[in-house]
Amino acid sequence: MEYTKLGSTGVIVSRLCFGTMTFGQSQWKLGGVDQKLADEMVNTAIYNGINFFDTADVYSAGQSEEMLGKALGSKRQDVIIATKVRGRTGKGHNDAGLSRKHIFDAVDRSLKRLGTDYIDLYQVHGWDSLTPLEETMISLNDVVRSGKVRYIGFSNYAAWQAALSMGISEKLSLARFETAQVHYSLLCRDIEYEIVPLCQEKGIGILPWSPLSGGFLSGKYKKDEQPPAGTRIGDRGVWFPFFEKEVGFKVVDVLKEMSAKMKSSPSQISLAWLLTKPYVTSVILGARNMEQLKDNLGSVDVKISEDYMKKLEDITAPRLQYPNWMIHTQAQDRLPKA
Repeated sequence: MEYTKLGSTGVIVSRLCFGTMTFGQSQWKLGGVDQKLADEMVNTAIYNGINFFDTADVYSAGQSEEMLGKALGSKRQDVIIATKVRGRTGKGHNDAGLSRKHIFDAVDRSLKRLGTDYIDLYQVHGWDSLTPLEETMISLNDVVRSGKVRYIGFSNYAAWQAALSMGISEKLSLARFETAQVHYSLLCRDIEYEIVPLCQEKGIGILPWSPLSGGFLSGKYKKDEQPPAGTRIGDRGVWFPFFEKEVGFKVVDVLKEMSAKMKSSPSQISLAWLLTKPYVTSVILGARNMEQLKDNLGSVDVKISEDYMKKLEDITAPRLQYPNWMIHTQAQDRLPKA
């Protein structure tokens, strides 16, 4: 296993993070992992060097946090736990969002479910258009100052939303976002034009979620067939996260070609591609069974040649959107002359 710093902090985390969205009876039909299997998965992850675990209060209506806490047991002190706040956790008007009330209520509930007295990384799970941003950032600062949370991060923010948040933190001397948990994979490279430059400028660590695009990059789906039952897409009946399926199957063809030559699985190669990115701190793995987990763990040993890297980069490059193509064009006259 390889390790790196968590954002600009002094905390060391594994380059692979084990995500526990599949734990429990998910309302999104994502896994159904029971406690016995969860225990085995967590122990296997730790044995293979993972010290970073991600969950959220909305995963399986809180079951994921409970099961992760039980699986870790006495090993809690040896790992970094990340969870999230924002999603709806009840039917009440204030059982969602990033208000001071909901943050304070949610952090205590997460602590109880996880069976711990502190959360290493507390992430806002998305934008709240109703709550003033100052209220959210001050509230997050207060849970850090209380000792219930060590660091904070954001997830699913646009670059301007993250920048506004960082500005408030700097102006008021508040705890700042150290991580960005965002969707990033060979089939979704959108963050490279706005989120990545912001994170590099501010020293924010990027944590990609769904690095295999809902399992699509494993190569188990066929172009002219319905997704089979027992798979994430087949069980949910939805292609999520969203991507262009035509491009997706072209990428999978390349991955299968690489797989045959490299003796590595398409999943391992897809994860290894993310690990080559210097701005990626830790890639969040998700697994429904031990076979998937063990296969994904092997990604840290995969090395991609320059030729194949170029092939993957070329086939998956997103179209430059304005103003990015204008920024790129105008930047050319500022490059040093040979």
